[in-house]
Amino acid sequence: MIYNKKILLKHKELLKAILRKNSLILLFSAFLINAQLYGQIQIESSYMLSSNHRDATNTKTGGRGDFKDASLFVQAPVYMKTNELNQITAWAIAINATYASMDNTGLSDDQCLSQLLNSSLGVAHMRPLNAKWMFTTSLGAGIYTDLSQFYANSIMAQAGALFIRRMSPNFDIGFGAALNNVLGYPMIFPSVYLDWKTGEQFEFKISLYDTWLVSAGMKINDTYTVRLMAQAKGMTAVVDRNNVSKIFSKQLVIIGLQPEIYVSKMFSIPITAGVAVIREAYFQDRTLRAFFDIQENYPHFAPSLYISAGLKFFFNE
Repeated sequence: MIYNKKILLKHKELLKAILRKNSLILLFSAFLINAQLYGQIQIESSYMLSSNHRDATNTKTGGRGDFKDASLFVQAPVYMKTNELNQITAWAIAINATYASMDNTGLSDDQCLSQLLNSSLGVAHMRPLNAKWMFTTSLGAGIYTDLSQFYANSIMAQAGALFIRRMSPNFDIGFGAALNNVLGYPMIFPSVYLDWKTGEQFEFKISLYDTWLVSAGMKINDTYTVRLMAQAKGMTAVVDRNNVSKIFSKQLVIIGLQPEIYVSKMFSIPITAGVAVIREAYFQDRTLRAFFDIQENYPHFAPSLYISAGLKFFFNE
């Protein structure tokens, strides 16, 4: 029994480490591994209620904080061509920006930042290799900063490539590499892509590219769809602490119910209500050793209620 508990604990910590590290890799290459380069605009705002702050020993610090963000994603194809197999060759420009603010009480800026800005601008290219395989690549740069001060090291460059295989009309899987300077120098990280969805009236979806997403839903009619979803996402900032470059990470795991209203085939309104079951906020050294370090706990906020609403526009799909 003790042996089994040890194995479960190791698996749990390994899963937590993979989620933390891969969420950072995904964050810096979000526009890279989107294999669907059709035009889209997404606007979303979310809010998490204030909750208690705990340190790395899971002890209450006496501080509290909420979380509010507003995000914009724009993807605009500048060239599209379809071959005889209905496969697309495309070039697209992507803009991704998220602003977050946290009303922290009883917490210093060395415990949790109060404002974050993550933004990126990139160009992506996709082309078919044969009937089953496609290739996508991208190049861009972004700013990942604490808005209280501008720090030149907060500017990140990013590039990469993916080979994606269409296993079935509803299932794509891919692998490749992402290049960025999140650690202050160029590093190559493995990248994976997974997009699986099933059904018309009943749907089940697992996605792994810009966020981790698992959802199960039911299409009530042409206007309403309801989903139960779990999503992991994050924000980060490169900051200066006593002339030492550090990374501040905000990692979120959300479970909730998401009704989506389809006003038309080109416009929908998703609304999510649920719980932020994990809301970590911590600093770490900007080194390879710290990046792959595994800790049992990180400074975090207690679970809190979560609500969000958004607008989605699709064109050239």
